[in-house]
Amino acid sequence: MKRRVFFLISVAVLLGFAISQMANAAEEVIKLGTIFSRTGPLANLGLESWRGAELARIVQNQKGGLLGKKIEFVNGDAVDPKAAVSETERLCTVEKVPIILGSFSSSISLAASAKADQYRVIYWELGAVGDQITQRGLKHVFRTCPTGSDLGRDQLRFAVNVLAPLIGKSKDTIRIASVYEDSAYGTACAEGIRDLAHEMGIKLAIDQSYNFKASDLSSLVMRVKAANPDVILESSYENDGILFFRQSQELGLKVKMIVGSGGGMNLPGYRNALGSAVDNLVCNVGYPGYNLNPAYARGIDKLAELYVKTFKKEPTSVFSVINYMGTMVLWDVIQRAKSLDSAKLVKAAFETDIPGDQTLLRYGVKFAQPGSKNMGQNILARYFVSQWQNGELVIVHPEKAALPGKRLVILK
Repeated sequence: MKRRVFFLISVAVLLGFAISQMANAAEEVIKLGTIFSRTGPLANLGLESWRGAELARIVQNQKGGLLGKKIEFVNGDAVDPKAAVSETERLCTVEKVPIILGSFSSSISLAASAKADQYRVIYWELGAVGDQITQRGLKHVFRTCPTGSDLGRDQLRFAVNVLAPLIGKSKDTIRIASVYEDSAYGTACAEGIRDLAHEMGIKLAIDQSYNFKASDLSSLVMRVKAANPDVILESSYENDGILFFRQSQELGLKVKMIVGSGGGMNLPGYRNALGSAVDNLVCNVGYPGYNLNPAYARGIDKLAELYVKTFKKEPTSVFSVINYMGTMVLWDVIQRAKSLDSAKLVKAAFETDIPGDQTLLRYGVKFAQPGSKNMGQNILARYFVSQWQNGELVIVHPEKAALPGKRLVILK
């Protein structure tokens, strides 16, 4: 009997020691959640966005982590807004993460960030651009990238200020079409175009939405063709962007330039599907990739090397760069907060004021303050302009960001 009691006590001691060791191990890491589309129609963009955050995690862990601990991601898969809500619920209640990073898709971000805010969990948006994300008064939601309406305004500015003089037009004579998918992303871009057009006294030749899941856009193409635009400002994802361009070619819609707004038009898959027809004809206002001048974006070449080393392939889009930069800003906030407490993180985030010369993409970080219409939005964020040339996406604006010898090309 005594031997049995001794054995049971020994087992209990060992189990207690093991549990203690497991607890200590758990305390040695910081678990943060991520919400991206890892499967489904937006998986290509979602995974590429996640890779940027993952690179930032790797870089920070190489520096020793945060608050003396290594960083681990608990990854959620949000194929649609409904899944985003359930995955966010899991991350908040089961995984008990203090911060969730996401998410590329504006519709997914809207759903996930609202749920995270209910649990007072910080939602750190890295790439989704829908204006509504930071217009709902949610004090735990922060966004480091520019907005969708910023995209639209920059599309129109580029068309009027840069393209119009090059094609022999003026603000008053250039004919501009606005075509956009009707989710939160496309709608935000279109609203930016519409608002700035009103301010500039420009009447759009056509202002038309469509559903990005549509299998036939020929009727849309014919309506745009009838409007006879010089330039099309387009907001689309990958598959719908391919379909619109392909059917435009088939139905004889000809313009001087198509100016996209991020989305799928800057993906290699877009160029691979459409071939050389897009070269010198498609520009894109949006996030820059790794094709920046290293003298302008210091460290971009090293980041590209780390991407290839980590994922065993070349980058498949531009999205990892903006997600990397935004995640590095989050690390700065955590370090200044010296805590993962929600209130302390919120305070540190609102105190953020990082000059442009201290960031990878040379724009600053400062969040709109409580009480602002766009509370939590980085008011210093901005976009770049690129163009498909000879199968490559080339930065053309601002000119200092372009690689030596690269410039905007206009087809005759």
